[in-house]
Amino acid sequence: MAYIIALLVAGAVFLLVPIFWPEKKAIDMDRRLGKVKGSKRPLQKLLDILMAFTVKKIENLKFPLLVQQRLILKKQLDMAGNPAGMTPDSYIALSILTVVGIALAERFFIGNFNLMSVMIAFGFGILMPRFSLTGKIKARHNSIIRTLPDVLDLITLSMEAGIDFSSALSKVISKSDPKSPLIEELTIMQQGMRLGQSRIVAMKDMVGRVQEPNLSSVVTGLIQAEQLGSSLGPVLRIQSEEMRIKRFQLAEKIAQVAPVKMLFPLIIFILPSIFVMLFGPLVLQYLTGNLQF
Repeated sequence: MAYIIALLVAGAVFLLVPIFWPEKKAIDMDRRLGKVKGSKRPLQKLLDILMAFTVKKIENLKFPLLVQQRLILKKQLDMAGNPAGMTPDSYIALSILTVVGIALAERFFIGNFNLMSVMIAFGFGILMPRFSLTGKIKARHNSIIRTLPDVLDLITLSMEAGIDFSSALSKVISKSDPKSPLIEELTIMQQGMRLGQSRIVAMKDMVGRVQEPNLSSVVTGLIQAEQLGSSLGPVLRIQSEEMRIKRFQLAEKIAQVAPVKMLFPLIIFILPSIFVMLFGPLVLQYLTGNLQF
């Protein structure tokens, strides 16, 4: 029973963490560029002090494994859109503080603290932020897949109307939702081009940040057309059709997986209710001795 309480306490602590995190009120582009910071919430100053202290201690560590982990986390944070403007060291600090917070909550609610409680706190503190980051990456990639064909169509139509690629890109960005992950990445790519990067380098940087296979395929086609001196309009039209087919295939895949995901709630919640409704009266009659065969 104590282990069940420990699991519940760990889950509650993890769910309460976002309450003390900065509330995002600015658009994603300003957050990515570091222009706007979130508003303060209760106990946010205390969390900032703890985070700053932990990050400072982690920054002084130069273990080879930790250095490699920093590089991996940097790529994953960029893939997730860099939520809350975190650095690899701040992500590690958050994981450590989560472990400590869950351990203290278990000690407070359960009373005793043994090896199993330590393992539960460590598991939740390390795995739950990782699952959250992986979920953000997956959701961001799915959003890019959904919006990519439409954005390519708009750029193609703009270029066919007589403007160049850069002007078409600016037009699409200005008319689209700035909170869209794809538009956010295109805006960063456009900022790089305005700062002096070539179009090819800016597109490669975007692919390196996002690391989404479909977007990488589109950018590869555009880079090849750019290097060969071909017109980008037909290439964008072909890429748009291919991305629309892949988006339809993704929708089919999700639809095929849905029945499998429905098995768990069906078995756990629906079937027991059906059995109670069907056999409950018979059991009551048997217990009272009124059941006749």
